[in-house]
Amino acid sequence: MAIGDYLRIFRRLWWVVVGALALGAVVGYLTTLFATPQYASTVRLFVTTQSGTSVGDAYQNNLFSQERVFSYAGLATSEQVAVRALDQLKAPITTDELRAKITAVPMPQTVLLDVTVKDADPAAAQRYANAVADQLVKVTAELETSRRGGEAAAGAVIVDEASYGTLVPSMGLPTRIAAGAVGGLLVGVLIALAVGASDTKLRRRERVEEVSGVALLGTLIEDDSRDSVTDIAAGGPAVERLRELRTNVQFARTAGGQQPRVIAVTSPSPQDGRSSTAIDLAAAFAESGHSVLLVDGDLVNPSLPALLKLAPEDTARAATNGFTTLVAGQHDISETVIDVADRGFSLLAAGPVPTVRGELWGDEAVPRVLEVLRRHFDYVIIDTPPLTKYSDGAVAAALGDGALVLGRIGHTKSSALRKALKVLETAHAGVLGVVATCEPGHRRELSGHRKQQNAAGDQGASQDGPDEDGARHLARSQTTG
Repeated sequence: MAIGDYLRIFRRLWWVVVGALALGAVVGYLTTLFATPQYASTVRLFVTTQSGTSVGDAYQNNLFSQERVFSYAGLATSEQVAVRALDQLKAPITTDELRAKITAVPMPQTVLLDVTVKDADPAAAQRYANAVADQLVKVTAELETSRRGGEAAAGAVIVDEASYGTLVPSMGLPTRIAAGAVGGLLVGVLIALAVGASDTKLRRRERVEEVSGVALLGTLIEDDSRDSVTDIAAGGPAVERLRELRTNVQFARTAGGQQPRVIAVTSPSPQDGRSSTAIDLAAAFAESGHSVLLVDGDLVNPSLPALLKLAPEDTARAATNGFTTLVAGQHDISETVIDVADRGFSLLAAGPVPTVRGELWGDEAVPRVLEVLRRHFDYVIIDTPPLTKYSDGAVAAALGDGALVLGRIGHTKSSALRKALKVLETAHAGVLGVVATCEPGHRRELSGHRKQQNAAGDQGASQDGPDEDGARHLARSQTTG
């Protein structure tokens, strides 16, 4: 990933990093409150060997003792020494617990060995240290004595007995909090990177074009204040984006270099905004003075009549007459097309959904029907089901002039978009371009537009007010006169 990708991950998941940092600081604070004080008691031993009479022997014995110090350090934490020390003290702890309390450190360049025992009880730390030292002396003597008897070749002698345990210095409160915060920050960064790397959803409009490798024809913004379809007459940022998309579609070209007129609107998965985008695009073309037919080609979940809020009689007609009956030859265009006057275009509803849905788009009559529709209208916009589940959209795009493939920001996955484009490629269907839908981050822009609309409405009302008051004043003067 590029640096920009990392920055976008942190910008989106900043709360994870901040939360982990705060949690780490709290953990650092709690460790200070609940940490048990530890006391250390140290006993010092001297490692000795049998010395000869010459200077050379003394030097060799000193080197031998320095080597022995490291061996005795290992013995100090051994199980045998711990068992003997516990037997000596009759202490109520296990061998492993005592061994965990012991540290043995040789003094550099000497034959001295410091054995330290830490415990929450300073007196217990002293007792354990002395017992360990006593048993270490005995064990080393046994190991260094030959089986044939005689004196031990080497051994350890206690130089300083353990004193009453002293408090072990620990990190202060600020240091613990800072250490916890740094640790939490690192954990938060790792979590954010892991989540960001595993998240394959399209998070920005540029990513839609990068993944698809197809031209981005438009970006439709998210507007929670409106219905699922846009009111073209109301204007505003959302409408401007639609007009931009309409212009780009008009300038797009098919593989044969022709202007597309029969356009399938499709997407990888449900909830990508296909139906509402098809309605909005049809209205945008109608606004520019073109005759437009919107076809409900989604035989899985036909939703255009409900989204358009048709009159009851038109809704009933859409349920019995439509695309399916037109393909079957049961009705002609005049009987199936519904005029959506408030939006400026016509609608061809899905009609009765056939029992075997998949066979309809494969009917040999479909190409002829689309050709008839092409002759009657400037633009034919076909709403189709998602490509990753059904092939209808690919067939419609192949029979028409191509497809507009939608990708919803924050919802559509990169893999799903690639799969949808592969389905279109397999069907030899052209792709006119991709459209990013529901781009967030424009609420301030939309809010400003709505405020302008409200202000204009209030201004109009205030201008009407004096005229009405003046009319009432004139009526009263005429009556009194």
